[in-house]
Amino acid sequence: MRKTGLVSMLFALILTVVLPGFQASANSAFKDVSAGFWAEKEINMLVEMGVISGYDNGTFRPNQPVTRAQAAIMLTNALDLHTDVPNPNYHDVKVDHHAYEAIAAVTAAGIMSGSDNSFNPNKPLNRAQMATVLASTFELEGDGSASFKDVRDDFWAAAAIDAIYTQGITTGYDNGTFRPNQATTRAQFSVFLVKALETPDSESALASLLKEAYANEVALEAYDFSGNVEMGISLPASFYETDPELAMVAGVMEDITVEIKNGTYQKDPMKMEMDLAVTLGGDVNLTLNMPVIMTETKMWIKLPSSPFFELPPELDGKFIEFDMESLAMLEGADPTGMMVNLDLQTELALAVYDLFFDHFADGYYEFAELNAIDYPNAIDAKHVVKFELTNEKLESFATTFVEGFLPGMVELMADPEYADVFGITPEEAAQLAEELDMIQLELAALLEELQAVLTINTFEQYIVIDQNHHIAHDVLNLDVDFTIEGETLGLVLNSTQGKSRINLEPEFTYGIPAPEEVVPFEELFLIEEPMVIEQ
Repeated sequence: MRKTGLVSMLFALILTVVLPGFQASANSAFKDVSAGFWAEKEINMLVEMGVISGYDNGTFRPNQPVTRAQAAIMLTNALDLHTDVPNPNYHDVKVDHHAYEAIAAVTAAGIMSGSDNSFNPNKPLNRAQMATVLASTFELEGDGSASFKDVRDDFWAAAAIDAIYTQGITTGYDNGTFRPNQATTRAQFSVFLVKALETPDSESALASLLKEAYANEVALEAYDFSGNVEMGISLPASFYETDPELAMVAGVMEDITVEIKNGTYQKDPMKMEMDLAVTLGGDVNLTLNMPVIMTETKMWIKLPSSPFFELPPELDGKFIEFDMESLAMLEGADPTGMMVNLDLQTELALAVYDLFFDHFADGYYEFAELNAIDYPNAIDAKHVVKFELTNEKLESFATTFVEGFLPGMVELMADPEYADVFGITPEEAAQLAEELDMIQLELAALLEELQAVLTINTFEQYIVIDQNHHIAHDVLNLDVDFTIEGETLGLVLNSTQGKSRINLEPEFTYGIPAPEEVVPFEELFLIEEPMVIEQ
C-alpha cells in the first residue's frame, strides 16, 4: 500500500468516502503542412507524442529527405530509448553534435549502425534502409506477398521490404515499384513510423509508456507531494425536504475540499506524512487542519483544534493512533493482507497496471499537447497523456471491462501467489469466476440498465510524465449523474496531485509521535467526556 493508493485510503478513513491531453488540433502544427495534406494526421500525432518538433521557423519541410541523424532522433523519441549509453565513437559524430545522444541510443539499441567508424548523420535514409530499420526495430515478419517490380528476391533488403508490406506499413507506388534506393522523405518516414508503432504485433507506444510510467511509480524511493481534492455529492431534491438537519448534512456533502500540503513519502522503511486541511462547506463552513503520519503498520492523525469543537483534555493536542491490522479487522478485511511482503504487493500492482493498459490504453488514452493543462514550471514534462470516458464510449468500455479486464483480474485473484494479498480463498476465487460468468451472460441487460441510470458529464484524467518517465503531475475531473426512479444523485470530483524532489533524500517535518502524545484508537471509547459541538 503506497503512493496514490495510500493517499486515497487516507481520504477514505478521514471522510468515510471511498475514492475509488486534448484531441489533436484541427490546425496543423506546421505552417508548411496544410490541412488535408496526406501525412498531416501522422505528423501531428508525432508532435503530440513529443517525437518531432520541426524547425525554428515553424516549418516541417515534409518533402525533404529525412537524414540518418533525423531518423535517429525520431526513433529515440518514439521508442523512449535510454540515452545514457556508451559513446559509439563515430569519427563524424562528436559529443557536441546536435544528434549525438540519439545516434548513441539507436546504436546501443542495435537499431541503426554506421560503417567504417562513420555514421554519416547528414546522409539521406533511403527507402530500403528505412524498411530494414523498421522491420528490425519492431520485429516485423513478412509472408512473401510483396512483389515489387524493382525489388528482386535476392536484393539485400527484400525480406525487410516484404515485412513492412505484409504489416500494412507501405503499399509502394501505383506503378508497382518500391524505389528502394530513393531517399525517404520526412513525411514518408513520419507515416511509416506511426504505422509501425500501431502494428498488431507491436505494443503501442502509448501502452508501453503508461506501463513504464506506472512501473516507475511503484518503484519510487522518495518524493514530496501536494494536492487538492474538491468533492461534491448532490442528493435528490426529496432528501432536502425530509428533515432540516438532513438538509444541512446534504449541504455539507455538496462542498468538501481536501488540501494536501507538505507531503513527504519514503519507500524503505515506509513512512509518509502530510498536513491535511479538510474544509466542510454549506452552512458549516469549517476547515479542519490535521497532521497525518503513516508507517507500514500504523497511522497517526492529530485531532484539530477549532472554535466549533471542545475536545476532552485527554485528546487535546494528541495524535489518535490507528493500528493497520486492527483497522483491517474493523472494516471486515483479512488483516493478513496488510502484512504481505511489499515486493509481492508491488509485483501484483504491476500486473494489474499491465492488465489495465493492455485493455484500455488504446481507445481511451491519447497523447495530448504539452500545454493541455497547467502544471508547475519546475516540471520538465516529456509527455502529457489524456484519458477520457464519454457516454458514447461507455458501452465499449464496460464490455471490455467485463469481458477482458475482469477475467484477467479473477485469474490474478485465483493465483495462489497472490492469495494473501487479496485475502480470499481458492473457493472464493472460484465463486467469483462463476459470478463473472453470470454477469457476462447478462451483460446486454446490465449495459442497458447502466446507460439508463448513468450520465457522464465529464470523466477525464491528465497525466504529466517527465523526462525520466515519472508521473510528476496528475489531474482528474469527474462529473456524473445517477438517475433512479426519476430522482438524480450527482457526484463531482476534481483532483490534482503533484510530486517534486523525486528520489531525493526525504526531509520529514514530523517524527513518530512519542507515547505521551498518542491515544490509541481503541481507547477513544473509554473517554467519558464527549466532544461537544458548539451551536
